[in-house]
Amino acid sequence: MFIRRLESVNAFLAVDLADAPGTGVARLAPKILQGGAKDLARSMTYALASLERRETGISAGINAGPDNRASAVVAFAGEVAGWEAHFRLTPGRGIEAGELDSLGIPLEDDLVAVSAVAAAMASMPGATTASVMGGDVALDAQLASANLTVIDTDDPVAVTCDLLFCGSKVGAIDHLAAARLGCSVVVPTGPLPLTARAIAVCRQRGITALPDFITTCGPLVADSEGAAATTAASIVAEVLGHPDGVFLGACERAESFLAGWQDHLPFGRPMAP
Repeated sequence: MFIRRLESVNAFLAVDLADAPGTGVARLAPKILQGGAKDLARSMTYALASLERRETGISAGINAGPDNRASAVVAFAGEVAGWEAHFRLTPGRGIEAGELDSLGIPLEDDLVAVSAVAAAMASMPGATTASVMGGDVALDAQLASANLTVIDTDDPVAVTCDLLFCGSKVGAIDHLAAARLGCSVVVPTGPLPLTARAIAVCRQRGITALPDFITTCGPLVADSEGAAATTAASIVAEVLGHPDGVFLGACERAESFLAGWQDHLPFGRPMAP
C-alpha cells in the first residue's frame, strides 16, 4: 500500500498493489483521511480478487472546500488521467456523476442492493425477516422482491431477525454492537461496517458475518442484475462451510487468486479498525 500525492491539487490516491490497473472510489471533503482511504482500497482489492480481476484497489481523496471544489475536481481528473497507470474511479462523497471525466465509472448503486440481498439469501435461504441500518429505496425494493419482512424498530442491531443489513458507516458494528446482535446474519451494504473484533464476536456467537467486499460487489459485475446476484450468491455458497466462517473463507479465496500474480500478499485483511 502506498500514497501517491498529486502536484496540481491537494489530493492523493491510496494504491494497494503496485504496477497494476486500478479501480476504486474518489471522495471530496475539506479533509479526507489517508487511513480511511487505505482501508477502502484494501476492501476493493479483495473485491476485485474475488471476481478474479488482476487489478489493485484504489481510493482517492480530494481535499477541498465548497468554494474551490469544482476546480479541484477538474485538476484531479486531468492530472490522474495523464498518469501511465490505468485507474478508474466511482464518484463518492462530495463528487457528482460525470465530474471525473475519462476516469469515471458509471454509478450502479442499485446493484449494491442486488448483490447484498442475493448474498444474504445464499447464506440463509430460509430467511423471512430483516432489519436495516442505513437503507435506501433500492434496498427496499430488493428486500420486497425476496419476500423479506422488514421489522420496524428503533434498535435494528438488537431486534430479533434473520438478516441485518448495515451500511450506515465504517465500523458501525464494533465488538460492543456485535455482542448485542439479534440477527443470524450480518449483511454489509456499504464499505467496512464490521470491525475485526466484531467479526470475532460474531463467530463466537454463531452469527454469520458476510464480507462487504462480496455483498457490495454488484457494481463491479455490472452486466445485469441477474449477473450481480448470481456472482455474489455463488461466492457465498462456495465459502459457506469454511471452518473459520464465511468472512475468513472469502478472504482466503481472494488471497488464493492474489497469490497467483502477486509476489507477496497485501498485509492486513479488509476489516474496519
